[in-house]
Amino acid sequence: MHSRAYLLLEREFYKLHDDPPWGIDAGPVGDENIFDWSATIMGLKDTIWEGGIFQVQLKFNEFYNEEPPEVAFHTIPFHPNVHSITGRPCIDYLDNIQEWKESYSLVHVLLSIQTLLSNPVVEDAVNDDAARMLVTNPDRYLEMVRSCVDASKRVHAGLSPHEEEERKIRRDFQPFVAPAAKTAGIKTRKVSFDEYHTTWSGIATSKATPAMKNPLLESIRDDPIRQSSHYGLTVEQLQDQMKRQLEEHNALMYGKFVDHGKTDDQREQKLMKINQMRKVYMSKRITEPSTPTPSDTKEFAPPKESEEPWEKEVDDLVAWTHNLDEQHLESV
Repeated sequence: MHSRAYLLLEREFYKLHDDPPWGIDAGPVGDENIFDWSATIMGLKDTIWEGGIFQVQLKFNEFYNEEPPEVAFHTIPFHPNVHSITGRPCIDYLDNIQEWKESYSLVHVLLSIQTLLSNPVVEDAVNDDAARMLVTNPDRYLEMVRSCVDASKRVHAGLSPHEEEERKIRRDFQPFVAPAAKTAGIKTRKVSFDEYHTTWSGIATSKATPAMKNPLLESIRDDPIRQSSHYGLTVEQLQDQMKRQLEEHNALMYGKFVDHGKTDDQREQKLMKINQMRKVYMSKRITEPSTPTPSDTKEFAPPKESEEPWEKEVDDLVAWTHNLDEQHLESV
């Protein structure tokens, strides 16, 4: 034996289908539970809500119709008299059981909600932002309503509320289907990047840290052949590249070095020549104050073109000193 509320709701259901109001469709969510209903309400024609398709949830109890049902928008519109979070419409007899009358039918409730969309009451606003915008910036409010209408149609069609977001998702993420899955006829589905990242982060068993080393590079570190295969170079090319990188590294860290061996040898030779010239010069002043013989003058011959510039300077210096000795002897 069914309860009174069950029989009343069953009668409301048949009445709605026999004579449905324009833009309203409602019925129980499941076959087994007649106390949970879902309704589709369209915006009235020739209003700013025209074209909107809004889903409304209704919950009844065993005391219906002595008590009103609980009503809430599933597709919440931007409206002064619709709560922006709960989706509850601000209708007096739904909020206050004292205002409810048993004569109010389910059709009456749905028509009240449909009329409320295009007839907002700012004094009883539960969405202050919508009420303030309606009063201070009606054009902006109209844009918000049109956006809600478009979003409601997309949700009703099973799409994303905003076309831009859906287009961005399709552009940024292309699902990968393995060739084997295509061949085997395995059914696949598209997965968003956020869903993939969330799933992978949850099942990952290890997390990368800066101190972790690459096991691949560690395994080929001492094997030139594997290194050659990994980097796509021959062994000779790889060794040449490593040598060049090492030279560049040393040049950056320590500066460029030059081989001073040849320079040191040249310097030693020059010093030896200077010492020899010193001996000749000193011996001439002490042991041979007289006029030098032709054999002595050969030691001070002009430098050949192949000699270094500094050698010429030393020879000139010795010759000039010798001339001073001659002038000193003549004056004596």
